[in-house]
Amino acid sequence: MENERYIVVLEDQHKNSLKKIENEFDVNITSSEFLSAENRAYDVIDEDNGVLYKNLGVLVVENMDEAQLKSAVKNDSNPIVYFEKERDFFSADELSIISELKKQSAEIADKITELEKYIINKPLPQKPLVEMEWGLKALGLGNSLYTGKGIDICILDTGLELSHPDFFGKNIEGKSFIAGEDWNRDPNGHGTHCAGVATGNIRLDNGKRYGIAKEANLKIAKVLSDAGKGTTSSVIDAIDWAITKKFRILSLSLASPVLLNEAPSPLFETVGARALENNCIIIAAAGNDSNRPAVPKPVSMPANSMSVMAVGAIDGQMKVAKFSNAGLNPSTGGNVNICAPGVDIISSYPKNSKNKNGNYYAMSGTSMATPHVSGLIALYMEQFPEKSAKEIWELVETKAKPIEGLKYRDIGNGLIQI
Repeated sequence: MENERYIVVLEDQHKNSLKKIENEFDVNITSSEFLSAENRAYDVIDEDNGVLYKNLGVLVVENMDEAQLKSAVKNDSNPIVYFEKERDFFSADELSIISELKKQSAEIADKITELEKYIINKPLPQKPLVEMEWGLKALGLGNSLYTGKGIDICILDTGLELSHPDFFGKNIEGKSFIAGEDWNRDPNGHGTHCAGVATGNIRLDNGKRYGIAKEANLKIAKVLSDAGKGTTSSVIDAIDWAITKKFRILSLSLASPVLLNEAPSPLFETVGARALENNCIIIAAAGNDSNRPAVPKPVSMPANSMSVMAVGAIDGQMKVAKFSNAGLNPSTGGNVNICAPGVDIISSYPKNSKNKNGNYYAMSGTSMATPHVSGLIALYMEQFPEKSAKEIWELVETKAKPIEGLKYRDIGNGLIQI
């Protein structure tokens, strides 16, 4: 039987509090400050050992007594204030939705296969762009003198194909939070695509610009497997590492669906708030569970937390992307903060079964919209080095451009702008 993992939020990390938990739950707690390349969290966590992520005040443990955890939450003298079972997270791109639909809907398998073939084989736009890809033009990037120089952007995704010519030879720091898989290889391609949007520069094949913050410091946290799947603990582990490293921007093109009227997780609300306290912004994809014009689905986790910036997607006609989730649970969080280009986005991509001819590929999803925001924030941070993460967040929303005819629930404050 597979071990069940729990994510626990602590009120404090005092020595006596941690000892109380160890005694009550018969578990040894290791602080994340003692993790290393030789001592990874996924090697430490088992039935007898848990890991405390010191920057977040979050403990990850296995096979705990759920009734005992519930009792601890109700006990004011216990440092445990909240817990939840680990969830699965997936890359938030259009093809991942198709993969899931194929498993769930056998009766429409033929139609899905036909759509999948269309997306995979869809040629890159033939009409040459004068200076840059459409998404960058929509941001007004041609008016910016900034490049993100000196700003750390951490992409939490499937890794990076370091052999890609647009990244080869660059000084890129990374770490894998997936057992048995390296951060500097990306057979999936999703992470390499997102990294290109945020920090790429010029396409080698036609000289067109596709990336935003070309001089930002690219950091990679592999939290999704080569199959595009991750867990709460891998994401939490990476966020704690990134905060320890003092990275200013964390870009999460991943999502876990939620139900209508489902309240945001206090876990990620706590994590997002503690990141902001450490002068770090977490930006996350709103998710791709919708099929407009039908009623859209609510913003996914972790983007549905108020302390995490949620990004919706628009297309080149300035319409909401058909798959982009909406702020249907705004009273409890769950609203879209901002929108960005997310349809037919061309970026760096490894050569694989999907992309056999070249180093670039067009993808769609709120995954693609998210690194547009991350790259833009790097330009803001370079331009306004004195501003805190919270002030930069406010600036992003203030400078966003409303789009006529589109609802706040779908695009938040509007389209991000330079």
